[in-house]
Amino acid sequence: MDENQEEDLSIAEVIEEPQVGPTHVAAHICLGILCSARHRRKLYVGEWLPEPVPDGTTTVASTPVGALDRITLDEPGNTALTVVLESLTPAARVAFVLRDMFALSFGGIAAIVGRTPQRCRKLASCARRHERDRRRRETASDVHTRIVTAFWAACDTGDLATLVSLLDPDATTLSDGGGKVRAALKPIHGADRTARFMLGALLQYPKLRATLQSVNGKPGLVLRHDSTVSGVVSFHVQDEKITDVWLVLNPDKLRSWNRC
Repeated sequence: MDENQEEDLSIAEVIEEPQVGPTHVAAHICLGILCSARHRRKLYVGEWLPEPVPDGTTTVASTPVGALDRITLDEPGNTALTVVLESLTPAARVAFVLRDMFALSFGGIAAIVGRTPQRCRKLASCARRHERDRRRRETASDVHTRIVTAFWAACDTGDLATLVSLLDPDATTLSDGGGKVRAALKPIHGADRTARFMLGALLQYPKLRATLQSVNGKPGLVLRHDSTVSGVVSFHVQDEKITDVWLVLNPDKLRSWNRC
């Protein structure tokens, strides 16, 4: 069956495939959740970041996880992927996942998201370009680990010059406190500003300790005050420079870490 024939499938014809019927139902539910979440995030205090998940965790504490979110949670390095997907509309995100993960026809996707098959193809193509660009810029795990380890060593010793050298000149830091704890309400741009922000924040919490752990499948930092996890830091590393720092401080998003 060619692409044009595939797009002409009616909903009834699509549902004849046993595995597609449940996919349609789940996708409709997830699309509703995504649209609702997008609205709620407009009211969110400060920057919103995806919930960090420790290895072996199958549920997310603060919010229910839909099928589309579960796919991103199962992806290595998914903090970066989820941040990219969050920049897309719910329709584009659903079109990408259903096409690339479930191989659903554009006709079937159109029936779910309320767009034409041609528009769904464009939405999926746009999302795919973002995803391919992210994967192309991924850094090898051993390099990522080395850079993150050096980053914390510089933070721990207050070495501003080394910290700046590890950061891309255009590095961006997002901190998510959710209005529950103190955090930067806007993105912090630039290597020098990011380094000074990190060192300044750590000065306020001299007893804070960090361990290198897998965060959403990539090496990150878990910050503890005594035995309580008070922050989780994820990184995106490109060409041996940190381009993004994602700091989750919202206690509602750290419950799974404090159950470990």
